[in-house]
Amino acid sequence: MRYFLIRFGRFVIVFFLVTFGVMVLLRIGLNAPGDPARTMLGGTASQAQIDAVTERYHLDQNLLVQYFWWLKGMLTGDMGISVQQNLSVVDYIKPRILTTLFLGVYAMIGALIIAVPLGVFQGYRRDSKRDKTANFFSFIFLSTPALVLGPIVILLFVTHLDWFPRIGDKIYPWDDPWEHFKNFFLPALVLTLPLAAVWSRVLRADMSLTLQGDFINLASAKGMAPKRVLWRHGLPNSLFSLLTNVGLQVGGVISSAIVVEQLFAMKGMGSMLVTSILSKDLFVVQAIVAIIVVVVVVVNLVIDMLYAVIDPRIRQARALG
Repeated sequence: MRYFLIRFGRFVIVFFLVTFGVMVLLRIGLNAPGDPARTMLGGTASQAQIDAVTERYHLDQNLLVQYFWWLKGMLTGDMGISVQQNLSVVDYIKPRILTTLFLGVYAMIGALIIAVPLGVFQGYRRDSKRDKTANFFSFIFLSTPALVLGPIVILLFVTHLDWFPRIGDKIYPWDDPWEHFKNFFLPALVLTLPLAAVWSRVLRADMSLTLQGDFINLASAKGMAPKRVLWRHGLPNSLFSLLTNVGLQVGGVISSAIVVEQLFAMKGMGSMLVTSILSKDLFVVQAIVAIIVVVVVVVNLVIDMLYAVIDPRIRQARALG
């Protein structure tokens, strides 16, 4: 319980600092700290409309009071309005959340499926020809941003081979699994390959060190099968850096999704964030940032819990406080 309360306290602090900081910066970017409603609604809005928005969201009060009312509304399901779309922020964001969520989850799962066996093999066969070949390709994908990799993938699989659609329409897996796969495979692949390159190199380095440990030599001397030594003893003791990097990369996946959604014309939160910033849609930007903060913190909390699952010593230390 003490550990959970500490982590929850950190979450509250991070959430406040990031979301309040974004609100202040947006006010500065709007160039109208005293009248954000007028700037958001545009020059064609009537004074009555401006007054209504100002009164509803307390935009005539200081920033801390505005933040308090925004936070209270968010907790009750009212994240404000999108003045550009004339919709509530909840209704505007809801259809797009799953698009970005699917992309991020598929990319991270796919990267782990590639990186874990590849990293284990490279650590076991370090400096072999296959290890050097894998290092070469991982370096290529690591050095290629989504802005470059995306058009290459589109040119190969869409333009020349015509295997996948050019525009990734949002089709849910429960509606049509095959069409969902076709629409999400390439965007997820563009996010997956650089992640897999990073994580395989991280795991390779840790596996190389772990396999030199005395307990590995002892297990091998007892006649344990090499596969069991690798997967039962080597891998669990090499996962800490990988898990840490997974948590660090959540924000990077979201930022890369912005580019990927633009390339494949997918209507997700990334493209919405860019559009909302350019159109000065204040409440939409605040809501998206809040969602991103929650996702990043929750993922890192889950990773902290996985540390204890992997290493019993961590569970014991937490139990003792």
